[in-house]
Amino acid sequence: MERIHIGGRVYADPDVLSLIRTGVQPVDPQLEVVREARELNQRLRKWGDVPEPRQRLAILASLAGLKISEMSGCGLGVGTREALVYRETDGSQRIYYDPTLPEGRVNFSIAHEIVHTFFPSSASGARFRTLCADGSKEATELERLCHRGAAELLMPIEEFAKELGGDIGLAAVPRLCQRFGSSYEATVYRLATASNKIVIAGSLHFRYRKEEERRLTGARQPFLFQGFSDGELPQRKYRRQSVHTSDACGRQHIVPWNKSFDENSCVYRAAARSGIQFGRETLPNRCDDLGMIEAIRAPFQRTETESGNPDILFLWWQ
Repeated sequence: MERIHIGGRVYADPDVLSLIRTGVQPVDPQLEVVREARELNQRLRKWGDVPEPRQRLAILASLAGLKISEMSGCGLGVGTREALVYRETDGSQRIYYDPTLPEGRVNFSIAHEIVHTFFPSSASGARFRTLCADGSKEATELERLCHRGAAELLMPIEEFAKELGGDIGLAAVPRLCQRFGSSYEATVYRLATASNKIVIAGSLHFRYRKEEERRLTGARQPFLFQGFSDGELPQRKYRRQSVHTSDACGRQHIVPWNKSFDENSCVYRAAARSGIQFGRETLPNRCDDLGMIEAIRAPFQRTETESGNPDILFLWWQ
């Protein structure tokens, strides 16, 4: 499998590779999706102030050569496809979205699909997303870039910074959601990616390490914890699921996959109590910097999540 190193990251996804090769010199896909999203937003500003989020997205889609429509038929609200780009018989492209989902998720999904058209070999729609299994490394690689561009489209850096007014913290999230028509989770992550300070946001799941989970699942008698020696019985902890960082962060600030938070962290209090929990802590990364951290139960919980161990969102800054 071909791999390209650029911008401190490694890419293997064929759609991402097609974007990297669009220039005379290799293009950093992370920078390119942000550049294209900001260019679309700049074109939209020529229309004057468009405060209604869905109307903004309809115009942005039009500027990208797309139309948007609701999906119809049975199965809505139960499938995994929140939105998709489809090429019509006349050659035009249209984004179809699931109207049964919460408004913030619909808006983000539409923005996400607009960004998919930035990739030359996926501009026709769901070709690669159909071929790749959900959760595969390649699909995750592409989707992460589309998430980054979608945040830029839905919550433009200039307007977002102005609305935030220099504040930082989860208390600002509901107001920002209302202003930009975004979901709570996406807005928390945007607090990090839009900041010029060292800010890190992400989600945590209460789980085993992936290799522990595989070994336990594969054991014929899981209750015996086969494959684990005495004193090494695995424990579920709050572990990093996704992470989003500001441009001021270095690689040492990134919380590695599978890393667990200290059991004295406020993220465990957030699991047991309602509302925002806060503290002053280090993160389980490669530096020992102290910073402010806030944590809260994620408003959207996966169906498989246990009620006593909810998914957690966190925000950390210096």
